[in-house]
Amino acid sequence: MKRAIILLIVMSLMAPSAAMAAGGSSFWSSLKSRIMGITPKKKATVTTAVGGVRGTLSDEAENVYWKGKEINEVDEVELQKFNTALDMAVKGDEANSLKAFEEFLDEYPDSSLRGDALEAVTALKSGAAETEEAPAPAQ
Repeated sequence: MKRAIILLIVMSLMAPSAAMAAGGSSFWSSLKSRIMGITPKKKATVTTAVGGVRGTLSDEAENVYWKGKEINEVDEVELQKFNTALDMAVKGDEANSLKAFEEFLDEYPDSSLRGDALEAVTALKSGAAETEEAPAPAQ
């Protein structure tokens, strides 16, 4: 019985390492997983009102700070263009992906995805996109 338990534990520990060896944690897959967590910001069709107890009078309901809520929203078109460039890189079309990332950086210079785009451009230019660690973005 003890041998069966030990064998089961050893096999469960080896399964994740086999997935890692098969290329499960490359630069592009980790970037893709980070981008999947971003919610596209859509235009609100409903008018909402915000009230507060303290502070200055403001009509800006969009910029209200809620403690504990992480703001991770990007414009829908912006996110779509980034995903298009990322998909090209994942498929191995490095030349078009590099061009798409550079166009993204030119079109959205103040994007919250700018750091990821710079990191992708650096990785594509250096050819290190398939390695475990991508180079730091050049700013």
